Amino acid sequence: MKKTEEFYDKLSSQYTEAIRKIVPRYEEMLSTLFRYLPQDFTPLTVLELGCGTGNLTSGIVHLYPNSKLVAVDISGDILSECNNKLNNVSIQYVQENFSKLSFPEGSFDLIVSSIAIHHLVDNDKERLFQNVHRWLTQGGIFTFSDQFRGETEDIYQKHIDIWKNHAQKNGVSREEWKTWMDHQDSHDYHSPIRRHLKWLEDCGFHKPDCLWRYSLWSIIYAKKK
Repeated sequence: MKKTEEFYDKLSSQYTEAIRKIVPRYEEMLSTLFRYLPQDFTPLTVLELGCGTGNLTSGIVHLYPNSKLVAVDISGDILSECNNKLNNVSIQYVQENFSKLSFPEGSFDLIVSSIAIHHLVDNDKERLFQNVHRWLTQGGIFTFSDQFRGETEDIYQKHIDIWKNHAQKNGVSREEWKTWMDHQDSHDYHSPIRRHLKWLEDCGFHKPDCLWRYSLWSIIYAKKK
C-alpha cells in the first residue's frame, strides 16, 4: 500500500493536468471558495491546508497579495511544484501531516483548503476542526472544498458513478481510473456533509454552511464567533 505522500510525489509533475481532467467543475469550485468571503475582508495571515501544485494558492496570492501565506502539504515534491509555479512570491512552505500541525492560538485570519481534508479519518477531521478554530483570530473564516459521502449508500454510489462518467468523458483511461480508486480505497475517508457541519458547530463556529455542491464535491464555510 502506498502512503498518501508517495502517491502525490509520483503525481506531482502531472497533478494540475490530472486534477482538472478528473474533478468536474474544478475551476468553478475553486472560484466559489472565495465568492462568499466578505468584500471588506482583508486577511493579514492565511493558512492553506493541502496546497497541491498551487492552483488555489495562486488565487489566494491574487486576491490577498499583502497577506502572509503559510502553505502546507504532505508531499515534498508537490511543495516544490507549487514553489516553482509561484517562485516570485514569499510563501512559507510546511511539509507535514495535518494531524501533526501546530500553530499558536489566533495565528490566522483565513484558513482554506481544497480536496485534502478527506484524507483524514473522522476523529482526526474533528480534531483538525478544533485546531482550526483555535488557530483563527476572532471573526476569522475557514472555508474548504472536499469530497463528501452521501447520506445513504445509494446516493454515495451515484456520486461515484457520476464521477466515473465524467472521468471517462475527459479521457481518463481504465488504468488511470483504477489508480485513483485504489488510492481512494486505501487513503480516502469520505464522510457526509451533515457530520462536518456538526463538528464545526460543536467546536464553536457560527452557523457553518454548505455553499456549493456537485455530486461528490462540496464547499463548506464557517466563521469563528
